[in-house]
Amino acid sequence: MARTIRQIKAAMTQQFMADATIIDRYGLQEGAVFEDTFSAVSLESIWFGIVASAIYVLESIFDVFREDVDAKIAGAVVASIPWYHKIALEFQYGDSLVFDEATQGFVYPTVDTSKQLVKFASCRDMGGGVYVLVSGADADGNPVALSSAVLTAFESYLRERKPAGVLLDVRSYNPDQVRLQLTVQYDPQVLTSSGELIADPSVKPVEVAVEAYLRGIVYGGVLNKTKLVDAVQGAQGVLDVVLDSVAVKPANGSTFVAVAGNNYRSVGGSFVTSNLTSGISYVLSL
Repeated sequence: MARTIRQIKAAMTQQFMADATIIDRYGLQEGAVFEDTFSAVSLESIWFGIVASAIYVLESIFDVFREDVDAKIAGAVVASIPWYHKIALEFQYGDSLVFDEATQGFVYPTVDTSKQLVKFASCRDMGGGVYVLVSGADADGNPVALSSAVLTAFESYLRERKPAGVLLDVRSYNPDQVRLQLTVQYDPQVLTSSGELIADPSVKPVEVAVEAYLRGIVYGGVLNKTKLVDAVQGAQGVLDVVLDSVAVKPANGSTFVAVAGNNYRSVGGSFVTSNLTSGISYVLSL
């Protein structure tokens, strides 16, 4: 934002009065103030006023230029990965896009959140194209695959909104299934031998911890064995835990496959457990 002429002149005169050469030539005292030393009609004051006015005009021009550039940037399409994620969630099933002359892009004339069926999205740069993984949500807010009709409409929507020439691979799946084998050393004063909380038999803290960890993984994210163990270790009544094995049935697969490394990225974007209770063994010592 442009400074006022008074502010610009004050900044210049302060430096002028603090300059050692000026002090010597004019015979000024240390700490002298410009307004107390030079009159408003002095040559020095007039010249500073002229220069301050010129600087003010220049700074005002820069302000106008900056506003114009900011407006152009705001209206431009920056096809970054976050941009693809944003527009994926803006999809409205049953509505048509219209061309906006101002932004030179396709938009919805009216935003209707009740039609925004894509609730989860993960976009990745595949080095030549963009991989877009999306899901809707069930009644409990958990990710579920979009129907073929909704997915077809969504793909058409993306083709209209994306920049020309960009290749897209759009998918929608149900969650990957996770099968665990856990050995848990439990505190018999807190848990029963089947993992129930003695104070509230309706609660199994280990299972609650596992489910909470899997739900907390960001959509399209990675299951980390270390973090899974940490989650179980923090459950009430757990003294120690050994993660014996992790097997996953990918959303697009038909069989469970053992996870060899420490990390596994979901195919379907999220995770659900399979036969969790039968996969947990409770022991008094490890």
